[in-house]
Amino acid sequence: MNAAITLLLALAAPILAAPNTDAVAVCQRLHSLYPQYTVWDPSGSYAGETFWNQSYYTNTVKEYWNGVNANNRPACAFFPANAQHVAVAVQQLNRYSTAPFALKSGGHNFNAGFSSTNGGVLISFNENLSSTVRNPDGNTFDVGPGARWGDVYEVTEKTKQVVVGGRLGNIGVAGYTLGGGLSYYSAQYGLACDNVLNFEVVLPNGTITNANSTSHPDLWWALRGGGNRFGIVTKFTLQGHPLGDNGQVWGGIKLFTADKRQQIFEALSNFTSEYPDAKAAVIPTFDFGLPGALVSNPALFYFYDGAKPSSNAFMGLDNIEALIDSTKTTTYSDLASQAGGAKIYGINAAARVNTFPNMPPPQLSRLLEAHWSTFQSQIKNDSSRNIDIQIGTFTPQPLSVRIARASQERGGNTLGLDPANGDRFWVENDLIWINPVCNDACPEYLREVGDSINAVFNRTLRGTKPTNYQSGDVNFVSVNPLFMNDAGDYQNVYDSYGAENKARLESIAKAYDPNRFMFRQGGWNF
Repeated sequence: MNAAITLLLALAAPILAAPNTDAVAVCQRLHSLYPQYTVWDPSGSYAGETFWNQSYYTNTVKEYWNGVNANNRPACAFFPANAQHVAVAVQQLNRYSTAPFALKSGGHNFNAGFSSTNGGVLISFNENLSSTVRNPDGNTFDVGPGARWGDVYEVTEKTKQVVVGGRLGNIGVAGYTLGGGLSYYSAQYGLACDNVLNFEVVLPNGTITNANSTSHPDLWWALRGGGNRFGIVTKFTLQGHPLGDNGQVWGGIKLFTADKRQQIFEALSNFTSEYPDAKAAVIPTFDFGLPGALVSNPALFYFYDGAKPSSNAFMGLDNIEALIDSTKTTTYSDLASQAGGAKIYGINAAARVNTFPNMPPPQLSRLLEAHWSTFQSQIKNDSSRNIDIQIGTFTPQPLSVRIARASQERGGNTLGLDPANGDRFWVENDLIWINPVCNDACPEYLREVGDSINAVFNRTLRGTKPTNYQSGDVNFVSVNPLFMNDAGDYQNVYDSYGAENKARLESIAKAYDPNRFMFRQGGWNF
């Protein structure tokens, strides 16, 4: 028995790479220039040089949503305090061309190696580039890439304002915004990326510039949903908006019994197609957990940009009998902290996204019921393998024509959202597990789930026009674009933006990064 346990632990332990030689050289240079901002791996050869602040390294390495990323150990962690620090780091990384690196804001991206590095240089922004400052114009806010949305809202709500940002408070600003950023405020003001007026950017050659509608407008467009392939953003200037009724909003979570799911499916179809009030928003989640999928429950996160919802704002979603109801008038920062604000570390997780058309209630109910049965069967199957306790979730997030229209009104973005294409859903699929033995197999299980649901759609519903559809290739626009913030590393995110937008992004990347510096980090590739 002891031998078996020892073997199991050995197989589960992360395989740590020796530090990359070029990465060590970069770390040495950064430490000589900025000793207070550079920390060596406490278990490495140079640990003695920075033993006095090794807790910064330890904390940033462990604080990832997906614990698989926490298994990676960078040669050093660099905590820049301004754009010039980042520029110097980029210049040094250019000198040592084989040094891998990673950029970390909140560490919320599920994909292994996207914001972590094993043996490379980790540039972490939360520690020193996370401030939120209201500008003298009173209408905009400068936000650091390492800020978390809950902290941002605590600043903006002091003047009864809000910025378009994450729905859960612990999510970091940079990755969320560069990937698009779906918000409770998106039906009013578009995606988070649509509300960035200016990006302060360190370019791949180490120079600092600003990208906005008049200065480097091509780069400004590319950063609005195109990810971090074009430069390192060191400051976001965000548009401010009025917050609720005198700073008060309404929202919370309702938990339902499983037998209410068909009512939810049907009401969700009507809500997305009719969307009578842009101030209303929901996040429907369907969770399956514990051995044998013993827990299988729907839950809805509700939001209204006011102290009390207008009549029929949720098209019946608020009239379904709930098992538990926490909705109330509250502050936006309090609402963003519900369910822990996504402050969860030490678990292992995978995600992928599917895009589907919103359809009339019978068809949408059929598709979402296929999600329900597939997830329930998968969790039961995983339990029978004695893997461990797992939680599977699918989250159909409404992408209504209201959001596409609001996005276009603010200049548009790389995703190519067009209200003429009709209403869609971004369905986030998640799997959480504890046993590291499943670190390779569990993401593949989730991929199988997503692929099988796609197959059901293609076999039974493909060609169905989205509600409010006017024009576009139905077979393409119904299942695109994918949502970068929720996508798996194997998904073709840039292809989903359409051939024209992908080609434009490739051209911009070549212009600003001819040596593909930004592709030395993890992420989606052209």
